[in-house]
Amino acid sequence: MRAYFNKNFTGTADQIRALQYSGHDVVVSHTDPAHAMLDAARGCGMTAIVEPRNLETALYLDYIANLLREQRIDAFIPGKLAEQFAEQRGRFPQAIVPADPHTLRLINNKARFLADWPQSLLPLPRWQVFHSLEQFDAARADLAREGVRLCMKPAEGIYASGFRMLSDTPRVTTFLKGELYEMSTAAAREMIAAAETWPEYLLMHTLPGDERSVDCAALNGELLGCVVRRKTSQDQVIELRPDLVAVARAMARRYHLSGLFNFQTRDDRAGTAHLLEINTRASGGIRNALASGVNLPGLLLDAVSGVQRPDVVTPAQVMHVREDKRARRVREPHAH
Repeated sequence: MRAYFNKNFTGTADQIRALQYSGHDVVVSHTDPAHAMLDAARGCGMTAIVEPRNLETALYLDYIANLLREQRIDAFIPGKLAEQFAEQRGRFPQAIVPADPHTLRLINNKARFLADWPQSLLPLPRWQVFHSLEQFDAARADLAREGVRLCMKPAEGIYASGFRMLSDTPRVTTFLKGELYEMSTAAAREMIAAAETWPEYLLMHTLPGDERSVDCAALNGELLGCVVRRKTSQDQVIELRPDLVAVARAMARRYHLSGLFNFQTRDDRAGTAHLLEINTRASGGIRNALASGVNLPGLLLDAVSGVQRPDVVTPAQVMHVREDKRARRVREPHAH
């Protein structure tokens, strides 16, 4: 199996390193010659290609089509322009896209996804959509509960962009500690009122319990591997949670997912997990899941090449994992 990763987020480097001894040939490209993806590929003895910069969408699609043919790629895991590759499956049959275009649009809009999600599988925090100050105030009045904080997040966005926890009264500790994701309700109202147009946003209950990230690999709606990570202040705990694995299996089948995907949960006061969101891509913390020994990208490529396993692969035991921040020397090799 010859697999290809095009330009993607830095965390993709962890997937590439996980494939070093998988038995699959891997080709990687990025526009930045010193990017972590290419650095990982070179370190693993894989083919590293520097993409041309600033190509318009049509030209970029042509470039990828030529690369797939020239490199004789069997499986293509798209990062950049994943939705466009999903819309052109006939032209890019090697592409492992997360879902069909309609489903991708549904999932990538948090409001539409939450409205579609069956709460019999996993409950949701209470939430409402707003597009204006008037709707924000109405949603806040409806959602207000004693002892429950609210948060706001854009219906479409990644990596917590636009997310804020709201406080009814300004807190000096928030300012002094540099809490980037907190905002007073008054400041939020002022910002929304000042905007000429306000994008689709969610106002949602925050839950006080443990937060988890569930990393998954699937192919054609069948779950291949699953790692549940509970986040703590010091490290992350790889847990054995058959209930959340069952949710992941149902999620993969409901949306006919392929590739790596991730969903987030948070517990209420009683310890019941609630679904926060789903991402049709690998999580930013995928390296923590890979530390469990479950090789999610390897399981995906194995399945594409025809390997069948009797059941979903999950960690064998509970373990604690912690990231070490390291620096690397940047070099700018010639493209080849």
